[in-house]
Amino acid sequence: MNAADLLAAAVRDGRLERSSGVSPHEHPLAARSYLSDGTGLAWHVPSALRSHGTFVLDAEIPRPVRSTLVRRYGVDDPGTFAERWTRAEALAKLADLPIITWLSRHGLTVPEHVGALRDVGETDWSTERFGDVIVTFAVTAHAQRADTSEERSPAVGGTV
Repeated sequence: MNAADLLAAAVRDGRLERSSGVSPHEHPLAARSYLSDGTGLAWHVPSALRSHGTFVLDAEIPRPVRSTLVRRYGVDDPGTFAERWTRAEALAKLADLPIITWLSRHGLTVPEHVGALRDVGETDWSTERFGDVIVTFAVTAHAQRADTSEERSPAVGGTV
């Protein structure tokens, strides 16, 4: 399944939950993001899809953009800034990079070969508005390998 199809299925068939109880303990299998109002979002991706990719999200409640950020990134519209910021955060999560590292390398733009970052694979994202929240959903599709289990023997003392 390619990244675009995987993302479309996960957004369509998944469940997004907003509450003050979003935590790794309460939602261990969900992708999570925390909002400035003390709530969080948990994206519950169906288990049938989770084995095909890595799923992340980032969400923000649009707020007036600080002048220092406007000067740095050239975006003064709160909605546009939140869209770009959540996209950068989600892609940084997929690349396993701190957001500050992402911003120093790419700013709020998407590098041409985003999938080449740390070999994350084929990547897709979608930014949507849910009430007062802007959310970017992102996925990296795991490469499908041919089953060669008959050709391989288990490693001693480890996993194959």
